[in-house]
Amino acid sequence: MHIIKIKISLSMYNARLSYSLLFLWMLIFNACTEDHASLYKSIHSLDTDMLSTGTYVIIPNQGCEGCISQAEAFVKKNITKNNIRYVFTRIQSTKLLRIKLGNDIMSSRKILLDTANIIVYPDKKNNIYPMTVTVSDHKITRIIYQSPSTPY
Repeated sequence: MHIIKIKISLSMYNARLSYSLLFLWMLIFNACTEDHASLYKSIHSLDTDMLSTGTYVIIPNQGCEGCISQAEAFVKKNITKNNIRYVFTRIQSTKLLRIKLGNDIMSSRKILLDTANIIVYPDKKNNIYPMTVTVSDHKITRIIYQSPSTPY
């Protein structure tokens, strides 16, 4: 009789533990999904014809100077590539950006200006670095921060 009670008690404990782990996993997964959802919405508000599959390079105009210069050079070199768009955020001066990139690049439909600073970095400690956001089937699948240790 005592053995049966112990087995029932352990089964109930395992069930509670399983539900607790499941709940914790759902919270973590949901938090990550919400971060990407808010980033997706902010990109979509800037680009109403959003790429279903492609890459967005988000470049802050304030932060790691060397990283931003590299990103601007990357834009100039790769502006003609398909399925890639460039978002400039935290812009201090649109005129200065136009001088750096040139009129042809600035007038490209692949260049998006976040003048209202609505792009929010999911990882706040990396907000000084350019961010590459990969979208697949209308969902963010990968985010990479371009720091001096991870060049283009």
